[in-house]
Amino acid sequence: MKHLRLMLAGLPVLLLAGCEGYGDPDNVVLTTPPPQQFEPIVMNRDEFEAAVQVMPEQAITKAGKIYIKNGLLFINDVRKGFHVYNYTDPANPVPMGFINIPGSTDLAMRAHVIYINQATDLVVMSYSEDGTITLVGRNRDVFPSMPSPDGTIDNVADDEVIIGWEQI
Repeated sequence: MKHLRLMLAGLPVLLLAGCEGYGDPDNVVLTTPPPQQFEPIVMNRDEFEAAVQVMPEQAITKAGKIYIKNGLLFINDVRKGFHVYNYTDPANPVPMGFINIPGSTDLAMRAHVIYINQATDLVVMSYSEDGTITLVGRNRDVFPSMPSPDGTIDNVADDEVIIGWEQI
């Protein structure tokens, strides 16, 4: 038992012995941060808001989250929009269209109201029983600006919105 206590007491000393140069200002190595590896994809605010529209069905390029409610199936095409399907027969979903909404990644529904994040904004749409989807409104700057995949944040002009990032 004494040997175990002695070993446990000496363990922190052994671990700290490996920390060569700890607290020694002569051993500090200053490095510059690595160059940014991503470039923001930006849209002018007016184009960003005008881009929201229901379009004919399209092929999915990069599937994201899936949401099913009230006989509708929504599949996010990451940062592009949502594919909408009539899902009353799950064995045979019928394409209804595509909600073009650049910068989008997620949605929520309550009753017949659809809430979609569009980069920094919250977009509100409604749908009727006949499948018509219409834009109701928008709340600007509800969400923070999207950071790059490496965690950096880029400042853009007040009339621009980051809708994605591309590797450079």
